[in-house]
Amino acid sequence: MKLKNILKNKIKIAVLITCHNRLQKTKQCLKALFNQRKIRNVNLEVFLVDDGSVDGTTKYVANNYPSIHLLKGDGNLYWGGGMFVAWENALKFNIKFNYFLWLNDDVELYKDAIFELLNSPNNKKNITVGSLRDPSTKKRSYGGAIFEKKLFRPFKYKVVDVNGKYQKIDTFNGNVVLISRYSYDKIGKFDKFFHHIAGDTDYSLRARKANIEIYLTKFHIGTCTRSKSINKVKLSEDIFNPKSLTPKVWFRFCYKYGGFFWLFYFFYRFVRLIFFKFYNKK
Repeated sequence: MKLKNILKNKIKIAVLITCHNRLQKTKQCLKALFNQRKIRNVNLEVFLVDDGSVDGTTKYVANNYPSIHLLKGDGNLYWGGGMFVAWENALKFNIKFNYFLWLNDDVELYKDAIFELLNSPNNKKNITVGSLRDPSTKKRSYGGAIFEKKLFRPFKYKVVDVNGKYQKIDTFNGNVVLISRYSYDKIGKFDKFFHHIAGDTDYSLRARKANIEIYLTKFHIGTCTRSKSINKVKLSEDIFNPKSLTPKVWFRFCYKYGGFFWLFYFFYRFVRLIFFKFYNKK
């Protein structure tokens, strides 16, 4: 029987993952992904980009998960570039997917995670974000936020925690995000210009501009340790780190979303960094 006939009545999800030298975390992530409950009517096709790992990730995935579509990078794709490559390959596959699931390789999903993502309001036309908690502190680590709408703080957001109900949000972290086909058709793929930081925020703002609703899950649907913020840079040492909010990336983000005062917000960040650098020397 042809694959298309077998999958005709199934919900088809393309899972997009990028990894780099985090073999143990990748193992835990994949184990949890393939151990999901309540999804008999769901077909998962995983597109995993190994961006130049030297810790045996490619060999492990190939040997233990032969069904995964394994793609290789040279170590310079970073998160955003890797997700772009994974998404492009999913679109070329011979299945028209109903959803695209962004999944960080350091996330360990709970067993009902995908079920919860698929049961958000109007899920065939929206984006649903998974709320995550830190495995040690048990507190929220990643998820979504809403605009605080302060006149001179266009990038000021208020973090939203779970409350047992699906909640509308304005922006999100890209750790676990379920994007409907409808949403993709309206706003397209990841912007690979945002090769690491800000790509998820950019996508969420594009979604809101297109009047696509974004929901946060009712409960935490997995664990993920909160990483140290690369935004708290030491100017000269870290400001051009590809994993940080580099001047080029921040310029584009401010230009797109900063409104009339976008140039002010662009320079304000670096003036503040310089001030704190010299202040801390005293």
